[in-house]
Amino acid sequence: MYTVKLPPIGEGIQEGEIVKWSVKEGDQVKKDQELVEVMTDKITVKIPSPVSGRISKILVPEEITINIDEPIVQIDSPDESNDVSTDESTNKGAVESHIPQEHPTDGRIPSVKATPSVRAYAKSNNVDLVMVKPSGQDNRITKDDIDSYLKQAKPQSNISVETKQEDEIFKITGIRKAIFDKMTKSKQIMPHFTVSDFVDTENITRTIEHYSKKSYLSFTSFFVKACTIAFKDFPKLNAIYNENDKNYTIKKSYNIGVAVDSPYGLTVVVIKDADRKDIKTISKEIKDLAEKARNNDLTLGDIQGSTFSITNIGAIGGIMSTPIINYPEVAILAVNSRTSNFVDGELKGGLLLTLACDHRLIDGAEAARYLQKVREILEHPMMFIGD
Repeated sequence: MYTVKLPPIGEGIQEGEIVKWSVKEGDQVKKDQELVEVMTDKITVKIPSPVSGRISKILVPEEITINIDEPIVQIDSPDESNDVSTDESTNKGAVESHIPQEHPTDGRIPSVKATPSVRAYAKSNNVDLVMVKPSGQDNRITKDDIDSYLKQAKPQSNISVETKQEDEIFKITGIRKAIFDKMTKSKQIMPHFTVSDFVDTENITRTIEHYSKKSYLSFTSFFVKACTIAFKDFPKLNAIYNENDKNYTIKKSYNIGVAVDSPYGLTVVVIKDADRKDIKTISKEIKDLAEKARNNDLTLGDIQGSTFSITNIGAIGGIMSTPIINYPEVAILAVNSRTSNFVDGELKGGLLLTLACDHRLIDGAEAARYLQKVREILEHPMMFIGD
């Protein structure tokens, strides 16, 4: 028997929501065949089967959130086995919270059903899960149930607030929940600071127009390339924070995350080894990945392993912004909308760049010098475009 666990999905991602099973118990599957869609940080990814065989038991229903490395399905495979039944207590504990259980006649639930993250949330708030009324699928307890219990347990205020009929409660679920959790963690853990600088983009515009008849060049690709070149002199900007060990890894590979807008929410796709690719290749990859994001067709490889991120809000609007770092990275660059500024007494067309950094690792002076280096590179794009 082969037990499939939820695989590592990305840096800093600890859990995923089971969105939709593509198989049912009794189905025959082949190796690499799609098993399930899982909601991760900002996108839905498809998890393939690591072996061929018959689906013996689906351990986690849809709409349930579980931790990375937790069992999700068992496959009766003639080829391979990783049966963990010998460690019965561990296996039982991992799966137990997803198996429906009978309620005793006294109405209490001695063995409640809840994911590990919900149990941890209850513990942090000193809540006995037995006392909480479940509202989730198969009588599972959710974080919202715990919040409702806490609200009811608090003394009522003398001031009553009337909810008007036209008011609407927005529930944080799906992609918005993933964004909610990650952005909260980033701001809670990392002390952000930002620096901004004006960059003259007239040469970039001329370069794009010059190559437009024979090559597609995206505006964002110039910023991807400039940032990677500048890392040579400022390596700490290309780092990952290790929360458990309370240290940083200075990455030698330059994998640039690019935020793209899609019907499923903001998604960060990754240009791998951007320092080894010319600007035409980077432009094509950004275009292809953005299309995959819009079609909800991204793979794990498309979103994993970013070491630095760029968000281009300028295409929508806004001459200034303060971006939130894409945790566990330590810096993010925001490309804002076009404006103009006087440079050496001459009015130039360009835009403001905003760099947000983790102040525990990066000082203000270092961030300012890095941004100045990026600006210098961008204002001379023909030096790195390549034919």
